[in-house]
Amino acid sequence: MKPDTSFYQFSREVWQAVSDQAVCALLRKEFCPEESRVDSIRCVFLDEENESNFGRQVWFFEATAVDPVGRRHRLYGALDFSVQFGLLEPTRAMLLEDAHHRQRFLDSITQPVLSPVWFNPSTKIWVRLTIASVIILSAIWVLSLAALLLKA
Repeated sequence: MKPDTSFYQFSREVWQAVSDQAVCALLRKEFCPEESRVDSIRCVFLDEENESNFGRQVWFFEATAVDPVGRRHRLYGALDFSVQFGLLEPTRAMLLEDAHHRQRFLDSITQPVLSPVWFNPSTKIWVRLTIASVIILSAIWVLSLAALLLKA
């Protein structure tokens, strides 16, 4: 379990960088920058950087955005950052209309499902196709060799 982020003190620069990325996420989806606003920014996942691994931070926010037609939307955002040498590097930004999907995104980060490669259905298909092609090519080679030897 990662540390509780509610007691962690973030610097003003971190808050500013996260706020800027949240606004940029709205602008990328072409919402009006003057009438849209970002609310309730909070860090929900914190994995601190150490000597062997980069850190990671996931932030959630809510936004009220106005599209070019003038309709208001309630959006739920998630920002994923990599912490590299003390600097925040944005890796993903998501804007969703349902908070449930945002929680599923966080769950995929905190509890990744590690399934063995051999149990993946596509792996089984590729293994079977490879074996079948080796058998077919071997049969063709043996038949060509036999035909060549019979002619001689």
